[in-house]
Amino acid sequence: MRVLTTEIETLKNDILKGNLGIQNVLQKIQQPDITESDVLILNSEYRAEFKRLKQLIDEFERLAKEEDEDGELTEHVALFRSQLSSLQTSFRKANVQCQLTVNMKNKAELFYSNSAEMEVKSRKNKSKEELIKMSTNVTGNLRNICQSMASVLEQNRGTLEVLAQSSQAVTDTQDEFKVMGSALTSTKKLVSRFGRRETTDLILIILALAAFFAACVYVIQKRMF
Repeated sequence: MRVLTTEIETLKNDILKGNLGIQNVLQKIQQPDITESDVLILNSEYRAEFKRLKQLIDEFERLAKEEDEDGELTEHVALFRSQLSSLQTSFRKANVQCQLTVNMKNKAELFYSNSAEMEVKSRKNKSKEELIKMSTNVTGNLRNICQSMASVLEQNRGTLEVLAQSSQAVTDTQDEFKVMGSALTSTKKLVSRFGRRETTDLILIILALAAFFAACVYVIQKRMF
């Protein structure tokens, strides 16, 4: 039993470290100077940390079912699950915002680059042919930018749908925990009531036996004397 308790405490510490690891990734992905390559690396780190933390919580829940006597460990499991879901939601929001920041930065650099190129070309040659070419390039760039923005909007729409589903899942889980808590409270009351009734029945049986033996003694005394 002592070994199992030690293992549970170790798991608690590991779960706390896992939470801190994911929060560290969240802080990094919210930096204003983040690049697209940094986003890919941080997403990979988050997936690894999230998978490891989920495995630790599953292991803690398994041990809690073996050790839990007063329901305290079950409350810890519910808290860890809720924290895990909250971290997942926070990361998704931060990741969406980060993608938007990176895309806007790329677009700004693209506009700046195009403006510089057009200025150089206009200084070298002001002919109609060059002006037409520059106009064509600008139109193509604008088209690419519009397509990129449409792609980002579509990704955001999908991300919002996923966030909505996750929120609904969290709400359903909370409702289930409430139902389970109510059932446990009712069961505890019934067990306490049956325990009191068993004590009362035992007292009545003892009193009945005492009365029976007293009656027997009384009858015997009457017959003998």
